[in-house]
Amino acid sequence: MSRPRGLLRAGYPYLKTLGMRRVTNFPIDIAFGKDEILYVLLRESGNAFIRIWSFDDAESFTDDLVQIGSYGKNAGQFQWPVQLITNAKDEIYVSDEANHSISIFNSKGNFLSRWGKQGTQKGYFNGPAGISFDHEGNIVVVDSSNHRIQKYTNDGKFICQFGKLGDKEGEFKRPWGVHVDELGKIYVADWGNHRVQVFTNDGDFIMIIDETSIAGLKMKYPSGVAVDAHGDIYVSDWGNNRVLMFDSNGRYVWRFLGDATLSKVARSYMMTNAYSNRLREMANIEEDKYLRKPTSIRIDSKFRLCIADHMSYRLQVYQKDAIELDEHTIFSTMRNPSLTTA
Repeated sequence: MSRPRGLLRAGYPYLKTLGMRRVTNFPIDIAFGKDEILYVLLRESGNAFIRIWSFDDAESFTDDLVQIGSYGKNAGQFQWPVQLITNAKDEIYVSDEANHSISIFNSKGNFLSRWGKQGTQKGYFNGPAGISFDHEGNIVVVDSSNHRIQKYTNDGKFICQFGKLGDKEGEFKRPWGVHVDELGKIYVADWGNHRVQVFTNDGDFIMIIDETSIAGLKMKYPSGVAVDAHGDIYVSDWGNNRVLMFDSNGRYVWRFLGDATLSKVARSYMMTNAYSNRLREMANIEEDKYLRKPTSIRIDSKFRLCIADHMSYRLQVYQKDAIELDEHTIFSTMRNPSLTTA
């Protein structure tokens, strides 16, 4: 799939909310599976596992919910997981900062293997955070506390690395999220430097995205980054409780502050709990719609943007509404564009 020459951006409406407290507590990341399946990584102090969920949401509240992994140091367990990704086989790869490792499960949740050792030398980890497959099937890993990016084969053989501690181009300060687009570009959420950096597949610096042309939109501890098939870039601006959207050149386009409503599973649960219904009836619920510490964003092939709304125990989903343009429907690039409406 090639990228369009341009887009007619009609809007980016809120679509739905998924999950609720008790069943999707503290979502830290999301991965897409087959047949509308979502893998939701949940993490809090003393508890960590993957919840299997669906875009349809649950029709009724139940305690019989499918999960993968558990809290701990042993095989198939996590202590402080950060991100998860899936491959064409629906195998699940999970990074774990505290266990300094990458764990792998099959689509049924059975543990397959784990690799990684703690250290500062090449190929070792000190708090692996973001992970992403590149266009060759290798795994790009944010080695956060070593302030670098490392690349491995999918079975854990070291390939190369780049980056070091600092705030100059190509340097990092506790980076977190990462994404590799279909062109091979590597996007890194440079947490401690409050910016996103973009590199070639070989680790050569391309550009920095750190603030917009609109006052007050400077990033604060960006935690995740994703890029869609149009080349649009999404950043979970964790410290500012929002998600920012940029075009492929790093120009600011949009921001998401949160529009959550009660999910399907939450509505079913509330109908069994008269006390909770009375509390909600008495409350000012405007604040409930906003994002609270969003940790990760993912966008699927249908251009559905999924946000891990970490402190609100849910996912917020938006649907991109844009028409792809070609040389007949959009003018050539302009040096100083402005938008007016007639």
